Amino acid sequence: MLVVELLSTLLGMLGAALLATRSRWAGWAFVAWLFSNLGWLVFGAGNQHWGFFLQQGVFLVTSLLGIWEWLIKPRLRNRVQTSAVPPGPAIMTLERAKAIVRLIDLPGYHFQVIGNSSPMYLQATFHAPCSVSGGQPIRQTTRKWQLSAHMTPSELVQTALKCALTSVEHEAREQFRYRGLAIFGPHFNVDRLAELCMCPDGQEVRS
Repeated sequence: MLVVELLSTLLGMLGAALLATRSRWAGWAFVAWLFSNLGWLVFGAGNQHWGFFLQQGVFLVTSLLGIWEWLIKPRLRNRVQTSAVPPGPAIMTLERAKAIVRLIDLPGYHFQVIGNSSPMYLQATFHAPCSVSGGQPIRQTTRKWQLSAHMTPSELVQTALKCALTSVEHEAREQFRYRGLAIFGPHFNVDRLAELCMCPDGQEVRS
C-alpha cells in the first residue's frame, strides 16, 4: 500500500507540473491524474477512507473529461481531411468558411466563424488571466474579423493567423509595464490620445 500511496502522490504532482507549463504536453496532466486517482481509489478502499474514496471517484471523472477535451477531441478534429472543405462555388459561404476554419490548429486558440453569410465574422477564443484582476486564466475572445464572401481559402487562413498575431500583441500590450503602468495598452480612448498629441509636452522630440 505504501508503493501505491507514493506513486499516486508522484503522479499527482507530475500532473500539476505539466498543466502549469501550459506547453504542448499540458493535456497529459489529466492522464497522470487519472492513474493517480486510480491509485488513490485503491488506497482509500484498502484503508476504508470512504469519504476520500468518493472524492477520488469524482476526480477520476474530471480526469476522464480532461483527457477527452485536451487530448482526444482535438485529435478527432484534426483528422478532418482537406477534402472535407466543400468544393466551389467561388463564393465563400458560411458552411465553406466553417469547414476551412475547422482545419486550423493553434495550441491554446479555438477559431470559429459566427454570424451569417452576410456578414460573417472570424473570432477566436483562448484562456488567459484578466489583465486587471489577474488570477486564474479565464475564457477570453479576440476582436471580430469580418470575412468577405469573395475571399479565397488562403485569405481566410491568413486572416486567422492575423487574428492570432493581433491577439498575442494585444496581450503583450496589456502586460507590458513602465513605472508599473501599461503605457502601450490597447484600451485607451482614441479621443484622449488625440488630446495628448495636441498637448505641447505630449510628445518627446529630439533636438
